[in-house]
Amino acid sequence: MKWDVIVVGAGPSGLTVAAELAGSGARTLVLERRTEGVQSRAGTLLPRVLELFDARGIADRFIRKTSEIAPFPFRPSHIWAGFHPIDWSYLETRFGFTLGLPQNKTEEVLWEWADESGAQIQRGSEVKAVRQDDEGVEIDVHDADGNASTLTARYLVGADGGRSVVRSQAGFPFEGHSGTFRGIVIDARLKAPWPGGRINVDNEMGWVRGYVFGDGVTRFNIVHRDRRHAPKDEPVTLEEALQCLRDVHGTDYGITDYNWASRFDDQMRAVPSLRRKRVFLVGESARIHYPASGVGMNFCLQDAFNLGWKLASVVNGAADESVLDSYDQERLPVMHALLESVKTQCALQFNFEPDGVALKRHMARNIIPQPAVQRKLVLELCGLEAPYAGDPGSHPLCGRHLPDFDLVTAEGKTWRVAELLRGRRFVLLDLEGFSNQFKSLDVGDLPITVVQARAANAPACMKGVTGLLIRPDAYIAWAGYDAARGGEVRGQLEKWFKQ
Repeated sequence: MKWDVIVVGAGPSGLTVAAELAGSGARTLVLERRTEGVQSRAGTLLPRVLELFDARGIADRFIRKTSEIAPFPFRPSHIWAGFHPIDWSYLETRFGFTLGLPQNKTEEVLWEWADESGAQIQRGSEVKAVRQDDEGVEIDVHDADGNASTLTARYLVGADGGRSVVRSQAGFPFEGHSGTFRGIVIDARLKAPWPGGRINVDNEMGWVRGYVFGDGVTRFNIVHRDRRHAPKDEPVTLEEALQCLRDVHGTDYGITDYNWASRFDDQMRAVPSLRRKRVFLVGESARIHYPASGVGMNFCLQDAFNLGWKLASVVNGAADESVLDSYDQERLPVMHALLESVKTQCALQFNFEPDGVALKRHMARNIIPQPAVQRKLVLELCGLEAPYAGDPGSHPLCGRHLPDFDLVTAEGKTWRVAELLRGRRFVLLDLEGFSNQFKSLDVGDLPITVVQARAANAPACMKGVTGLLIRPDAYIAWAGYDAARGGEVRGQLEKWFKQ
């Protein structure tokens, strides 16, 4: 077969999984139906995703791109169910901020990264049919001129969004409910410059959030009490948006025109599994939901990072195909938790009855500011509340995301721990003090880098830890206190690699 993996869809999750695959040596083709870029759509990058991009050396690209929109683009807080602020300082991370970057700009960075990594990307290619057997996957494709062809690959990844052809052709059920209310998003142009920052208003008439979103553009997310039940296919007019803003905010901010507007709703559907034999789903091809707190794309990207290194490891012969089962085992519970969070947020945020407004006022004053609540919500927003399942009796860090700390080698060189992951390999980190505690462990030709160093600026969760086995997606596979537990490391190697 010419291709190891074909990825259908060149949105954020498709480009990310393609970069991960191609960067690890897998022959990767991306097919994109669109012939032009996407509209602005999703607009936030959260700390966990920036940590993952940092582990590939490209986080600074997103920061630079966002700096073209706002000179100092670092938002130190976020929203949850419309409540603000949810303070990122409660999350121990080097990237304690939100970046407000339109999706089309995010895709520009990811397209460049996927291309640099060696993925081949074809625009104007529409998948019509999918077939699979025990040996591989076969797909029928039409190009932009209508010419038909058939392509084959060992595996297929569907990243083609809420109307996924891959999902329907491969026979994934898509269970859930239709939308019960609708909102408006509008990228508007104002007579005068936006006054700065974000403005959130929530009252008996509705909820509106406004913030700068590009050169001369201000984005408004609107849910109006009396326009919630407008037909989803009814075009958004400037007059409607202006009236909604006046009703909720008391002003229309001098909007003169808009670049783009759309309706969204709380339709919620999801697949019962993320894999059917040789076909995998990432991102919105696996679930659709109301864009609560603007976190959806971030969960899509985390799917892609989880699947990418595992699929590459199998394709390259380092891992057995059974490793691929862990994609569904790890990411499906995260998806379920996200959907439950979305339901909760919608129930709170869009109750505009007097008792609902009173409840929100009480929570905003007395509940949301509590440190324990803040710590819980920053983890929830980043999809980090629950660790991936670990072995019985394993260290509490196992299955959790990599803590942020620095390293000092015997030669005095300083590293950030995330920098060690830029080769897309496992890292076995010996923190015992240059004693080479893992010298008896033979890693052979496995994609593992062994590093001896001491930890600096380590968070409290690292107290006493003398060794870490870190996965390529910046999760902890093993953590230990002494070299005598080296057998546990061997067990992890047997779990993730062919021996």
